[in-house]
Amino acid sequence: MSWKQTLKDELQGAKKESTASGPGTAAVLVLIGRRPGRDTEEILLTKRTQLVETHKGQISFPGGFWTAGDEGSLQTALRECEEEVGLIERDIEVIGALPLVRTRGAVPIFPWVARTDFPTELLVNEGEVDRVLYLPLDQLVREGLQPVTVEARDYKVQSIGIKVGNELVWGATARVLQHLCAHLKKP
Repeated sequence: MSWKQTLKDELQGAKKESTASGPGTAAVLVLIGRRPGRDTEEILLTKRTQLVETHKGQISFPGGFWTAGDEGSLQTALRECEEEVGLIERDIEVIGALPLVRTRGAVPIFPWVARTDFPTELLVNEGEVDRVLYLPLDQLVREGLQPVTVEARDYKVQSIGIKVGNELVWGATARVLQHLCAHLKKP
């Protein structure tokens, strides 16, 4: 069975969560697809710039905070994806929602899994995205996430993580990946 069918079966009915959002909530899009000329499925991640308000320089999924006018968390995730990397809704097949994750600051994040064919070049918002990274889906399933310690200027955090090139994915993003991995590994 393909990863897409596995996730469709696992996340069946999860779209009803799209209305469970509002002020103070966030949503992300876990985009899985193939880049031109590649044979492997990959997950799109972004490295945040030093210009964004929170989580500067961290690895994340396209996404952000709910704003007035968003009908739900799915619309928030799709809107933010278009703003950050230029992928538009008509080119994205939404598969379903993963369990809600909270940041260290207790912000609820609604993660949505979707499939797309990545274009040769993304329209990256340079104010928000420093660069785009791709995590091979088979690497996530094979390696899983491991315990890590992250040290920043004023704190030390125990988390789970996975390396993508020279970058460490940790925190809420890693917890979303852990949920995704668990669904993909179910028999």
